[in-house]
Amino acid sequence: MRYFIWALVCCTLIACGEEAVNNKTAEAVREKKETILPVKEMIDSALAGSWELSALPRSPTPFSKLYPRQRPVLFIQPELKLISGSTGCNRFSATITTVGNQLRFTDFTRSTLTCVGDAETIFLTAWEKSEKYFFRNNDELVWGTDAVAWMIFKRR
Repeated sequence: MRYFIWALVCCTLIACGEEAVNNKTAEAVREKKETILPVKEMIDSALAGSWELSALPRSPTPFSKLYPRQRPVLFIQPELKLISGSTGCNRFSATITTVGNQLRFTDFTRSTLTCVGDAETIFLTAWEKSEKYFFRNNDELVWGTDAVAWMIFKRR
């Protein structure tokens, strides 16, 4: 009988110890899940609407010579995470997300018309170098980096 009581006490202590370890492990896992949350990809609703390119500050060619007729246009639809428009020659579309003021594009596609001059090449180079955006004067959207403004758009 004495051995039976000792065995029962030992089993109880072992079970309680395992439960405490399991509770601590479960708590640690819960804390880890709470601290490692995925970044929710979204798009700044202030970008919504239609934008027309008004300047390419780093272009070696004057803007009026690059686009004597049709300028590039952006159509941004935040609810669909979609950006589409024209390079001035070809149509394009892509998925757009923003994190803070950073721009992220995926699934970029465009038509493949042969374009006269180097306007499209300059536009696409500026697009590729643009990592961030900010607003100026409430109706201007500037794309670039921290140090360089590559593209300036006006709200249409």
